[in-house]
Amino acid sequence: MQESRTATEFQGADHGGAAEMRPPAYRLLRPADGRAGVIVCCPHSGRFYPDDLLRNSKLDRLALRRSEDAFVDELMAASPKLGATLLLADYARAYVDLNRSPDELDPDLIHDLPAGDRRVPSPRVLAGLGVIPRTVGDGVEIYAGRLSFDAAQARLNEVYVPWHAAIEGLIEAEREAVGQSVVLDCHSMPASASGSPENDIVLGDRFGASCAPIYMTEAFSFLRSKGLRVARNNPYAGGYATERYGKPAQHQHSLQIEINRSLYMVEGAMSKRSSFAHVAEILSGLVARIVEIAETRVPRRSC
Repeated sequence: MQESRTATEFQGADHGGAAEMRPPAYRLLRPADGRAGVIVCCPHSGRFYPDDLLRNSKLDRLALRRSEDAFVDELMAASPKLGATLLLADYARAYVDLNRSPDELDPDLIHDLPAGDRRVPSPRVLAGLGVIPRTVGDGVEIYAGRLSFDAAQARLNEVYVPWHAAIEGLIEAEREAVGQSVVLDCHSMPASASGSPENDIVLGDRFGASCAPIYMTEAFSFLRSKGLRVARNNPYAGGYATERYGKPAQHQHSLQIEINRSLYMVEGAMSKRSSFAHVAEILSGLVARIVEIAETRVPRRSC
């Protein structure tokens, strides 16, 4: 079952008075029978590029898509049929990066950042990859100018805050209903950034800190059994969301999954390969396996 939220209208200055229809901050699809507490998240697969981004960007839409986890939402689309909740982002990562801390604001992009919101820039911010990204792809600058703090806060309020409120609400609901939650945070990676030697999948659990060992072990074994080259925690150990939501001591688990884009798409053309359906089938099998394992680990409750 899908839970829809009403889109809002945005008055775009370059539309000659026409209103831009903006999607909700997220889409949520629930399983008919979810008893394992598994939540599949796709935070970077959104393909909506708002007018206020396009107006201020010096890049065209195709160039902006370099940082998009293209089609990952479609790869994971079977999750609700397999007993897992599916949470999808529609807004592009170039607009708001949902896998960053809300205080990772870039002083080189936001020209009037208040003193109280200034922090020592993280390596991600220094690279232009803060919560409001300054760059895409290989360090290519998005904007011709800079953004105001108010504009940045408006993006966070519209997209970032509801997304993370949704995750927190789902985690709490699953823990209340079945006693645990298991978040699979799904991303894609450029082939050139997949590690050396090249990996098909990189699994991240913050070096054992974000989920019970069985989830990493079972995911690794399942994917290897399908002939894929799989790495653990190198070069991706799990980002902000994995760290924030992975608390295994509280029956709250999080595993990051990075998928090599060359497995299923032509990166430069942003188009699917003929192998797309096969990769989607493998990932569906992975979700089914995690749901199966999670069902065996539902905490017993005393009567």
